Amino acid sequence: MEERKEDKANGAETDKLLPAKNGKEEPPRKKKIFTFKIFRYRFLPLFLMCLIMSLVGFIVENIFRLCRDGVINSRRQALPFLFAYGIAVFVLYVVVGTPREMRFFGWKLFKKDSKLSTAAKYALYWLVLFAGVFFGEVLFGTFVEWVSGVVLWDYTGIPLRFTKYTSVPTALGLSVGIMLFMRFIFEPLMKKLEKIPDKVLLGIDLGLGIPVVIDWLVMLVLMLGFGISKNLWQIRFW
Repeated sequence: MEERKEDKANGAETDKLLPAKNGKEEPPRKKKIFTFKIFRYRFLPLFLMCLIMSLVGFIVENIFRLCRDGVINSRRQALPFLFAYGIAVFVLYVVVGTPREMRFFGWKLFKKDSKLSTAAKYALYWLVLFAGVFFGEVLFGTFVEWVSGVVLWDYTGIPLRFTKYTSVPTALGLSVGIMLFMRFIFEPLMKKLEKIPDKVLLGIDLGLGIPVVIDWLVMLVLMLGFGISKNLWQIRFW
């Protein structure tokens, strides 16, 4: 006999039970949307992590702007989420994982665990981060300015600056911060996100993710297509 069951532990509706084999019914299978994994983690909690990091990116940028210019603003978007940060964390996880594993996509770079290999993993991971931040900022900032004429940020006045879009101090600070996050926060937080009931997780991803992505896409279209880049609000503290 076949029947539908609901996984009470995580709220995910399962598919029908498979026909009995050897007198025993096989356990119900979850829908693929709940089980699809990218390496170690499922997609749904990974996407929620992207949304969390989008909010963190908004906060970090405004803290930097507050310390430098005495203002905070909407960062050219309606919602307090900078989805580019979420995408960056997602790409980082897919390409090199965390500092403890340091892989290249699915290829494990260090086969044996030792003090030397651990040091090498961390050093290589940081170098990848530093290079990604340093060159990523200048390439993206230059591209946007070339296409639309919009200057997204300007590091003029910061020492060891390379063009207006990147500098050694900012790249160093960001790469160290990201590395600490991926080493000490990413994995524990992912474990907690994995425990959220599946239907709740899906609801959060759709309910929050759709407006965040739309807001980000609208900003890109206005900026790259029409050269429009305005903050909806700004608060000056000094």
